[in-house]
Amino acid sequence: ETEQVIVTRFGKPVGEPENEPGLKFKLPFIEKANRFDKRFLEWDGDANQLPTRDKRFIWVDTYARWQITDPLKFFQRLRDELGAQSRLDDILDGETRNAIAAHELVELVRNTNREPATGIDDGQQEIFQVIETGRDKIRERVLVDAKVRVKDSDLGIEILDVQFKRISYVDEVRRKVYERMVAERNRIADRYRSEGEGEAFKILGEKERDL
Repeated sequence: ETEQVIVTRFGKPVGEPENEPGLKFKLPFIEKANRFDKRFLEWDGDANQLPTRDKRFIWVDTYARWQITDPLKFFQRLRDELGAQSRLDDILDGETRNAIAAHELVELVRNTNREPATGIDDGQQEIFQVIETGRDKIRERVLVDAKVRVKDSDLGIEILDVQFKRISYVDEVRRKVYERMVAERNRIADRYRSEGEGEAFKILGEKERDL
């Protein structure tokens, strides 16, 4: 039930694809049954270092789900799942690279224009840069463009879903992010120290006055 079959005679397809389970017949030795999966299949891309529009490099790791919709065209153009995986590498990696290069880093690591929650009430509200696209819409753009390329290529397959498995900073960008985080915490700590020292001088002054 999970298979669809193309029967070939000396390497050439004969008859219509067999999509339904049941008892089937072919000529022994002369004909061969080429079996393809009917279920959703997995494509897992390699993590690639890609540049954003603002010239920042990030690691992007993606995966996708696809399905064989026309076994005859699939057999004629891609032959097997290995050939399909190789073709999907070109299509999905290429569309991911195009999408990343068309957007700035902040749009790739954020998905909404939510209010920042620092967890520290230091009297200064941090303002996030407003984004227009966001990570999820970029992912949808990759999916739509990849579907169009697959359809135009007439490969007998359909891409069902594309997801970003992980987006990570490269070492240089990560170091700058950490430096900014450290500087922010140092600023808050300096303010607390300053307030503490002022309170200490006030207490000492009251003590001297009482004495």
